[in-house]
Amino acid sequence: MAEAAEPLDADLDDRDHDYHNGHGEVPDGHAIQALHLAHRAVDKFPELKKRYQKFIGPVAVLSSAVIVFASIAVSRRLHGGQSPERILAEITPEEIENVINERAPKPVRKAVKKISRRLLGDH
Repeated sequence: MAEAAEPLDADLDDRDHDYHNGHGEVPDGHAIQALHLAHRAVDKFPELKKRYQKFIGPVAVLSSAVIVFASIAVSRRLHGGQSPERILAEITPEEIENVINERAPKPVRKAVKKISRRLLGDH
């Protein structure tokens, strides 16, 4: 298993180097790993890539939306403690696309306002 992690680490070092050359803010290691895994997950599913592919002149371009969806799905699994190898083995195109249909949780801020109003006596 250690052998599989080495190429990932090498890729992360290369990407980190690009950001230090004036190409933007350096994402944290977790974000870089999630993006790298998202690209690899999308690459596993040619039919998924085809659905999110656009043609600009003679060149085919993959929509960044599918990478964002895959990054969210991968990140959730990483937060759940799954290994990159397991994520790549088990992730499905449906899981990636279902990220679109999920609703974001309501902001905690609204609940805090209600509590503070009650504490202050504003009903």
